[in-house]
Amino acid sequence: MFKSIKSPGLKATFADHGARLVALEIDGRDVVFGTPLDPDFSKWDNSAGVTCGRHAGRISKGGYDLDGERVNLVNNKDGFQLHGGPKGFGSCDWAVTKKGSELHYTLTSPDGDQGFPGELKASAVYGLTGNTLWAELTATTTKPTVINLTNHAYWNLMGPSAGKDDAFTQEIQMHASHYLPVDKNLLPLGDIADVTGTKYDFRKLRAVGQPYDDCFVMDGKRGELKQVLTMRDPKSNRRMEVWNTESAIQFYTALHWSDKIPGKGQTLQQHQAIAIEPQNVPDAPNNPNFPQSVLRPGRTYRNRIEWRFS
Repeated sequence: MFKSIKSPGLKATFADHGARLVALEIDGRDVVFGTPLDPDFSKWDNSAGVTCGRHAGRISKGGYDLDGERVNLVNNKDGFQLHGGPKGFGSCDWAVTKKGSELHYTLTSPDGDQGFPGELKASAVYGLTGNTLWAELTATTTKPTVINLTNHAYWNLMGPSAGKDDAFTQEIQMHASHYLPVDKNLLPLGDIADVTGTKYDFRKLRAVGQPYDDCFVMDGKRGELKQVLTMRDPKSNRRMEVWNTESAIQFYTALHWSDKIPGKGQTLQQHQAIAIEPQNVPDAPNNPNFPQSVLRPGRTYRNRIEWRFS
């Protein structure tokens, strides 16, 4: 059920259910939140630490058009789909093989799964190299489809002492000059807006300070590994750099957490930690001006994420 990998500086623990990161220990201090070390996954936060798919984030309008045909998705929210639907990849048991300091997860999603066309073969390889945890997320398909894989771990570099609202004390810098304005359901309005003069400007390191559930569009070329985010705990000076090949980060301060959800040794608290989700932008299938998430037969989708600690 739970499997761990180690390097001289880190220990990472995963669950097969959702190919889920459960814990990441730096010198014995766990900085990942959201999933208790309990084999009963019905008690877990649905998304904490999971490998999200087929399409992380929101897809509006109950589906999308592709190659002149309508694709109707299975919704798990009112009028839209979130994180791949009610039976997305985060709720699946992945097959896994351990190879030294790596865990190789695989999952086959059948044609029509949650409404998505094509049989999709997904792979999530997680590994440790020194003070770096990395993920290589890939997929292939038998029919034209859309794909957007990420990891949905919640982070607070304070470690286990973090409580309610302590996400706001964490300092963040993002290489993001733009963000996506959204409606009341957090669905993108179709614009890619400049962060200048807004609460979304994290181009210089600063405290989070308030709630967020927003998508930031990264500077730099999509497909190339680049530094996209730095997180710093001001008390310990512990740092995490996030490097990624994708176009965006969904940044969420755990608004829905409460003491009704179990964590590790204590219940979860609102705004206790931050989900940092490197991925393509949400609702790309319904916005042709966004970076696109279409995958066709014969091509391989790839998202590389690195979390570098110091």
